[in-house]
Amino acid sequence: MESDGSRGAERTARARISSVVVTGLGTYRRSFWRIVAAAVLVFAPIDLVVSLATMAATDFAEQSDVLSLFLWTSGTALSVAGTVLSLVFFAGVIDRIVAVDQKGEEDLPLTDILRGLPTMRLILASILTAVLTVVGLILFLLPGFALMVLFAVVGPVIVIEGLGVWAGLRRSAGLTARHGLLVIVTVLIPTTLDEELSSWLEHFAWYAHPWIQLPLDIGSTIVVGGLVGVFEVTLAHALIADQRRRRAAKAEIAARKAAKGAAAARAAVEPGPDEHEPEPDEPQDADR
Repeated sequence: MESDGSRGAERTARARISSVVVTGLGTYRRSFWRIVAAAVLVFAPIDLVVSLATMAATDFAEQSDVLSLFLWTSGTALSVAGTVLSLVFFAGVIDRIVAVDQKGEEDLPLTDILRGLPTMRLILASILTAVLTVVGLILFLLPGFALMVLFAVVGPVIVIEGLGVWAGLRRSAGLTARHGLLVIVTVLIPTTLDEELSSWLEHFAWYAHPWIQLPLDIGSTIVVGGLVGVFEVTLAHALIADQRRRRAAKAEIAARKAAKGAAAARAAVEPGPDEHEPEPDEPQDADR
């Protein structure tokens, strides 16, 4: 009979789109309520502030043509910053929940998980990632998207490997640089689902009422953000495992080459079997 750890190990995703999506969805389904509880703690307050500020900016923009572009840009930037900030922090929060399901690690109550988090490092990394991303989007657009790809797993790697803020940013960029399409499909595209849902709901008149819009926005952010967070952590574990496998394979190849080289060197130095055997004595003529 297999242990829980072995079952968990079998759920660790490979660095492929289908593997990350299937594994992440499985974890989301099995740990749904714990993930939602963590998402409420992280997303609800941030999304409430962002939603209220965005609604206020939209109202002011409608009343003033002069400020409309500035307010619209500010509201969009705030929305993007809030999304990036909350996702980075949330992915770090739920790393243990995902690791329990996928890798069979020891389970802990949510309160113990929160107490053991590198909270300040996650907050600083979240703010820094959000600021860099927003600046990149406002100034040049494409660099902003590139930074979103490179820093997609900064929260999980800070928790998984115990890194500092700058080291976490560098580590995330090193892991994701070769897997841009994987990050886009498993993290960036699902992140837009919340905005797409809000845009679709704006077609209905009843959605304009604040007491309807706010709960729906926060609820969709919790559900969608929870799923994206699971994908982020699943992706981080998959990329780390993939890098370790590639390094192990390279080390094995190098060791084999070194062993072959050493064997060839020994063969060249050691004397052959003919050199070890003495020459047989010439037979003596009996008549001499």
